[in-house]
Amino acid sequence: NVERTRRQLERILNNGQGTPGTHADEDTELLISILAGYPDRVARRRKFTDKISGDNLELLLAGGGSATLMPESLVRREEFLVAVDAEERRGKNVMRGSATAAVRLASAIEPEWLLDLFAERIRETSHVEWNAQSERVETIDRLMYEELTLDESRKSVAGGATVAGVLAEAALANGVENFIDRETVNNFLARVEVTKGACPELDLPNLDEEDVRAAVVALCDGRSSFAELREAARAGGLLQVLRARLSSEQERTLAKMAPERTTLARGRVVRINYERHQAPWIASRLQDFFGMKESPRIAGGRVPLVLHLLAPNGRAVQVTTDLSGFWVRHYAQVRRELGRRYPRHAWPENPLAPHEA
Repeated sequence: NVERTRRQLERILNNGQGTPGTHADEDTELLISILAGYPDRVARRRKFTDKISGDNLELLLAGGGSATLMPESLVRREEFLVAVDAEERRGKNVMRGSATAAVRLASAIEPEWLLDLFAERIRETSHVEWNAQSERVETIDRLMYEELTLDESRKSVAGGATVAGVLAEAALANGVENFIDRETVNNFLARVEVTKGACPELDLPNLDEEDVRAAVVALCDGRSSFAELREAARAGGLLQVLRARLSSEQERTLAKMAPERTTLARGRVVRINYERHQAPWIASRLQDFFGMKESPRIAGGRVPLVLHLLAPNGRAVQVTTDLSGFWVRHYAQVRRELGRRYPRHAWPENPLAPHEA
């Protein structure tokens, strides 16, 4: 090993001519010699800037782990170095990979020297990795000396199962709420839930949050960034994945049994609100229900809609599924109170009479 090192140094220094060099050349020879003696103690600053400030600086070690460069070290501005004197703070000597190592004496090196002296310890790696800052999957090419990165380059990458897997893992860790329209998703899940409960013979699947997570994962296919994933979700891609869990016949039946809107007796079309684990409901002005004897129903008449009967100011004066009971028990009092406050609105004595509607 000594002879091999001698030959390598001889080749580097003036091609073996032995010509006396300058003082700078002699310093370089000394630094290379130190590197040759301690190839397992190569380190690199975790964060490198041209102007180093502060007493303690963190180092990454070629053997793995990290260490701290202590204030007494004269090497302050170099990025790569050899940890000549490295020890644990409890007093034990450290050779490789201790996160508690303190480096008191260091020697600066150039990364090119590692290529010349220890080519057998150099390797190239290439893999896909998530970049949290840019929120996208990238290909990372690294030139490594043991476990230490000498050089790194990044580039965007698209497509492939590996990329989709990395994107999906990052999306799930970030939270599916960041990629879905929660109201739209819950509306669809609730429609399936209501229809399945009222019509078990349809054999609809059970859809829950695990299916939403699976849909987000499926939407990662062919994409490599959060921006692309959000755009696909906004374009309705997530809902399409969820709908794909239903057969064509089941989807047609769902549209019939759990419609998104219903028409009241006076012709007003209102949206049906579906929420998980709750009865579907609608809201409209009390006058819009004049002429209706019963509450409207869905799921082939099996599920009555909860009615939010609104005053002219938009506040609910009654919430019920029993419209006929409301007319009999509560309407007369509501008519007296609201008729005084809103005299310009119609308040017929018989709300079911067509000529008074």
